Amino acid sequence: MTDNVELADFSYTYSDNLPAVFKHLNISLAFTSYQAGRLMLVRTDGESLEINFKEFPRPMGLTVTDQGLILGTFTQIIHFQREDRLLTQIKHPLPDIHKDVTAPRVFNDDEANQEDIEIRAKDEEYQRKLQPVDARVDACFITRSSHYTGMINIHDIEWGNAGLWVVNSSFSCLSTVDPAYSFVPQWKPPFIDKLTPEDRCHLNGMTLRDGEPAYVTTFSQFENAKQWRDSDKRTGTLIDVKRNEIVVSGLSMPHSPRWHNGKVYFCHSGVGQVNCYHPDTGETEVIAELPGFTRGIDIYGSLMFVGLSRRRNSDVSAPALIDEKEGETCSGIWLINLENNEVVGQISFQGNVDQIYDIAILNNTCFPEVIEPSHPRMRNHFCHPGLTT
Repeated sequence: MTDNVELADFSYTYSDNLPAVFKHLNISLAFTSYQAGRLMLVRTDGESLEINFKEFPRPMGLTVTDQGLILGTFTQIIHFQREDRLLTQIKHPLPDIHKDVTAPRVFNDDEANQEDIEIRAKDEEYQRKLQPVDARVDACFITRSSHYTGMINIHDIEWGNAGLWVVNSSFSCLSTVDPAYSFVPQWKPPFIDKLTPEDRCHLNGMTLRDGEPAYVTTFSQFENAKQWRDSDKRTGTLIDVKRNEIVVSGLSMPHSPRWHNGKVYFCHSGVGQVNCYHPDTGETEVIAELPGFTRGIDIYGSLMFVGLSRRRNSDVSAPALIDEKEGETCSGIWLINLENNEVVGQISFQGNVDQIYDIAILNNTCFPEVIEPSHPRMRNHFCHPGLTT
């Protein structure tokens, strides 16, 4: 493991092999920590790992498309378009707004304008964002659009044939997105009788197959509002969406089902496992037992990235079974070789990154940068097609 790397209110260690692995595969990672309120990027120059973060209210589900990165937050779904044409621009300083010819003059009164300039000059965060990004940056993801859903408690999200699919935990359903509505309900578990914002079964995980919802996870089969919070520890399910049938039950707080090579991998979070369900036989096997609350999976070839979270205080009356185990739990990202189910690397967090929700692999970039909605560069970093007449 490398030496501890300090960054703001958290630090991290990682396996020595990871910079070379990420560089060889030409990948980086994005992951969310709703507890820390951050979208975080794991990036490398091949010699060391660096973790960069952006602040968002309750960031949760992540998905990557050929065009960019999509993030679910407290009340929004935000789309970051990959625009590598902006790389040259973001590697140069950004002029202050009063020197920017593209920006309107906010003040007509010279004294008020001068006061505004002085305030910005003292704002360290604002001044930092005017500086060039790291010269090693090789991909730019810039905010392109946002859809306001309201607090539907977004969990997993994934792009499919019908557009973006969203796990709508508040209404216990799968939804798609339409600009005319908060959400469009498309499917609910067979034991849910109506759509109501009561988080009845804690539907949380989803995976698509051939562009259509295939499997989901729930904490329970209950019909009463938030009854799962006070329930037995093993009421969770894995559900086959097309068959509308529960295929695995008796699970403890399952998350993150992922369809891969004809199998469904998922986190048996409450006991700190990664499991694999075989649809052809109906059997479930344990792939790995890890030292934390497993949640968040993405897969590259035979390499699985799994998120781990520490024990936490919550309003769940019947906590996860992992809370009863002895020993310290970890927060971080573990790498598993699916050819032999061995752990081949890990990133561990200390400090204020206790809870990880989702992980997404960014392809064809080792050192990406995200330009968030509030960033000053949003005002004059334009991308558009040519004029057609």
